[in-house]
Amino acid sequence: MAGAGSTSELLRVDDLSVNLSSGVPAVDSVSFELRRGECLALVGESGCGKTLTGLSLLLAVPPETGSTAAGSIRLDGCELTALGRKRLRSVRGGRISMIFQDPAAALNPLFTIGSQVVETILAHLEVSKAEARQRALGILEDVGLKNPQRFLGLYSHQLSGGQCQRAMIAVALSTEPELLIADEPTTALDVTVQRQILDLLVRLRREKGLALLLITHNLALVAHLADRVLIMYAGQIVESASLEELFEAPRHPYTRALLECIPRLDARPGLPATIPGNVPVPGRWPAGCRFRERCAAARPGCERPQRLQPLEARPGTLVRCWLAAGMNLDNE
Repeated sequence: MAGAGSTSELLRVDDLSVNLSSGVPAVDSVSFELRRGECLALVGESGCGKTLTGLSLLLAVPPETGSTAAGSIRLDGCELTALGRKRLRSVRGGRISMIFQDPAAALNPLFTIGSQVVETILAHLEVSKAEARQRALGILEDVGLKNPQRFLGLYSHQLSGGQCQRAMIAVALSTEPELLIADEPTTALDVTVQRQILDLLVRLRREKGLALLLITHNLALVAHLADRVLIMYAGQIVESASLEELFEAPRHPYTRALLECIPRLDARPGLPATIPGNVPVPGRWPAGCRFRERCAAARPGCERPQRLQPLEARPGTLVRCWLAAGMNLDNE
């Protein structure tokens, strides 16, 4: 799908930080842009801050979890952090929609699928209830739920995992958003259903011109969908590159370690590759490079307490690593 997006910018995020309710930062000065029709993948292990980043774009971080502490989020030039509650509500679910990790939990078990799709349409589009119902039938069919009239009257507990995921996608797309945030859209689905959901996202993106922010740890999914990739570790973006450059010549040691963990048919028999250790918890990030304690390429100087900013490794790419960017630590 590379190259599918246009060149006009839809979303720009600058120096976004999110603090947990304890005041500890969990997302630290994240910046990126997303073009219309483009798929941007946000990749990293669990605990790196990916979901909090996605929720913060909607200013929807639950108060008991944390809050957006700083930064700018501009959608088509409009600063979302400055909007009042009423205008922000028109953006959430309207211009920006989100597919959550657990669709069965995200769908309300007390209401039918049809009522949830219709309610979303009525909240964001100026149409009659009859028109909203017709739109709901159309979008349910678009996402591959055959006999949509039947699904209008079903509840989430009556659906399979794949059907719940399709219903969640239907709710998200019912208002014709400009940006779709897909948070682990194939988690807990079997391989066959994962492929169906993947094909569905590819088709809908092509037909509707959606910009897609794909939050995932599944690099196979990234390879099929993304135009550009952001690698996230311990609340920071550590590498940014096009899909081709990231897979062909990854620069950050963390990116290389993630790629080495992908199972390969030509790999020698033995235990699969792993990354030693765990992602450090917020508030306990090491000084200097936050990956250095797990990094096979770490050397004296990586622990320098100075704030390590993303550096241009080559045109169009950024990497948060002194060595990968070609800097000599001995002379710093």
